[in-house]
Amino acid sequence: MKNLKIISVLIIVAFLGYFYIYIPTTLKISTFKVSNAYELTATRLIGDPEMLPKSMGANYDSSLHKITVNGISFFIKPALSNIVEVDIEYKHIKTKSFITANAVTKQTTAINWFLEFKTTFNPIQRFNDYQEAIAIKNATTEILNHISAFIEEPKYIYGFDIKEVTLKDTILITSKFVSKVLPTNAQIYTQADALNKYLTSYHKIAINNPMVTILENPTNDYTVMVGISINGEIPQTDLYRIKRMPVNGKMFVADVKGGTHAILNGYSALKTYLLDSKRPSPAVPFELLITDRRIVSDTAQWQTRIYYPVM
Repeated sequence: MKNLKIISVLIIVAFLGYFYIYIPTTLKISTFKVSNAYELTATRLIGDPEMLPKSMGANYDSSLHKITVNGISFFIKPALSNIVEVDIEYKHIKTKSFITANAVTKQTTAINWFLEFKTTFNPIQRFNDYQEAIAIKNATTEILNHISAFIEEPKYIYGFDIKEVTLKDTILITSKFVSKVLPTNAQIYTQADALNKYLTSYHKIAINNPMVTILENPTNDYTVMVGISINGEIPQTDLYRIKRMPVNGKMFVADVKGGTHAILNGYSALKTYLLDSKRPSPAVPFELLITDRRIVSDTAQWQTRIYYPVM
């Protein structure tokens, strides 16, 4: 009987010892998600107090800067560089946590969420804390999945659905003119009509709508280049020059709906995206005039595709 008591005590001691080793005094939670997004894209999201809550896939209480997932409250604090503090409250647990963004490759980023808190020596409370820690980890994993999906869609961060495309073997017939003011649609289409007339004289056809690049000069006027894709080469002249787009060249592309203001916003978004990508641009951007602006007078209905060369 005495031996049985000793064995029972030893079993209890061994169990408690294992229990306290298995559940340490300091509980640490770390979750991460690798996203197909640039590091600066993720940092831009983390640093935006309005956009970040939208990315988390939960209802946001803007008065408390709080989202709630599975009964767990997350209070979002102002970001500092590439790190944002999120305070967590769940049952009796109140602790700080932090989300960071760090590059894995040039085009992928790891979003990390980590926190730690101390538990007690009370075995029941210690076990409850452990269970609550698991619930918090599951919630942070769910939120990170939403954040990752969000930053992989440029339209949410930059306002436009920016894509990267690879060029095929494209031949352009182009011409230039200088304008003292921003060129009108009439000027651009007059140039495009002249190009079309020239290429049809060689029995070639345009395979796309006109393209245009407008560059502001130091002399406060504008150099305007109009181009048309054609199905084969033709002789060039002093007025009409042949250009080849680089085969397998890369382009960031965004479709814009609207007039001049919307197009300028599209250029701005592409430039920001280019800077965030840390990739150089070997040439100037240009526009493809999808809508014939001579026919559609309502600028809100204009469709324009902006191309930004990138390496």
